[in-house]
Amino acid sequence: MKSNGLMVLVILLALGSFMTACSEQKQTAEKAPPEKARVESLATTPADIKKEAGDLARTTMAYTEEQKALYQQKLQEKMAQYNRQLTELQAKLSMAGEQAKADLAAEIDNLNREKAILAEKFGQLQASSGAAYEDLKKGIDQAIAEMDKAYDRAMEHFKKNK
Repeated sequence: MKSNGLMVLVILLALGSFMTACSEQKQTAEKAPPEKARVESLATTPADIKKEAGDLARTTMAYTEEQKALYQQKLQEKMAQYNRQLTELQAKLSMAGEQAKADLAAEIDNLNREKAILAEKFGQLQASSGAAYEDLKKGIDQAIAEMDKAYDRAMEHFKKNK
């Protein structure tokens, strides 16, 4: 008898759990939007696409202009560094011997030419639109690398002839 009562109790608990689960599943199905509503919300008009494309273009241009401004600031700092380095080399030139002066003067002339090229490219960058920025950036990066090499060569000559 006790085992029959226990079995009935277990069956009733299982049946109650089953009914609760079915009830929750039905509520979830009722909350889901009908298929028609989901399809209508996905409909995109040509005007929507045009607006999104315009927004994307404006965002891209703003980002490019921001990157250009940051790059110009970095370039100005680099040019100021080159000016300090040239001033330092010219001061060292006055203390060098005759042969060292000749060698170092040639290196300083080379540095001044590289600096002029970089200044010209910087002017082009300032006058350019955001679209041309990427193309100019490649040339400027190359000019910076050349300027760095020229400075390193000048320092090597100075150290050798010291």
